[in-house]
Amino acid sequence: MIQRKIIHVLSHNVVMTKLSTGKNSIAFGKGIGFKKQPGMIIEDADISQEFLLHTSEVLEHYEHILHAVDVKIIGITEEVIAYAQGHLEGEFSETIHAALVDHINFAVERCKRGVHILNPFAYEIKHLYEEEYRIASKAIDFLNQHLDVKLPDDEIAFLAMHFHTARTKVEKGTALAVVRLVAQVIERAKELGLDFDNSFSTVRFISHLKALIDRIMEQKTIRNPLLGKISEEYPLAFQKAVLLAELLKANLQKPIPMDEIGFLALHLERQMQRSGMD
Repeated sequence: MIQRKIIHVLSHNVVMTKLSTGKNSIAFGKGIGFKKQPGMIIEDADISQEFLLHTSEVLEHYEHILHAVDVKIIGITEEVIAYAQGHLEGEFSETIHAALVDHINFAVERCKRGVHILNPFAYEIKHLYEEEYRIASKAIDFLNQHLDVKLPDDEIAFLAMHFHTARTKVEKGTALAVVRLVAQVIERAKELGLDFDNSFSTVRFISHLKALIDRIMEQKTIRNPLLGKISEEYPLAFQKAVLLAELLKANLQKPIPMDEIGFLALHLERQMQRSGMD
């Protein structure tokens, strides 16, 4: 039988434990941490959910968080993770624990200073990841109530992406590389005469660009039945799309199908019409 000894009490409902197997875990249960002290044994019957911290890297990061962040924020964040895990399919990556605590800690600090960071993809995230967004919306209400803050609505989208990444277990480095490539393509598009702002059309274009990159990387491109019509009716946008596709090909080391170039041209055409380009 596996025995669990408390290392840290994070809240009345969350504790960090050391298992007799040598592993560490975050254990959840109503009142599991109430009047408990490090060194005490937790009974299996007290645990409703448990996340194992498998790797030394994750454990080291979490230990750093424990010494740098208010334990109240850590405990409340862990309750948010437990709620999200209980309502979303798929096992969360263990990296979400330190990552989300870190994010929420800075979000709370920014909120108290009156500094709000806009999320340009909030609209797209709300529609692309409806389940995660719904849970994240409830999580923000919970955080505001228990941490006595008023986090902006943009934080719902940020949390939704944390939940989505945890479910799909996307590598951080991969996600960062995609963001960098999107930035390069946007910069190249500006050189070709396009304008970008905070409008919905810009957000939609960026969202399409990210989805296109994902499809190319996963080799799951889609057919475009309107390709011929697009190339004939929007020759300038199509030409610019071809140039952007060359940049994507060079970075991803994968060919960009003409069908996908057609979809990209459509988005460029919308952007050009909005900015009044001839």
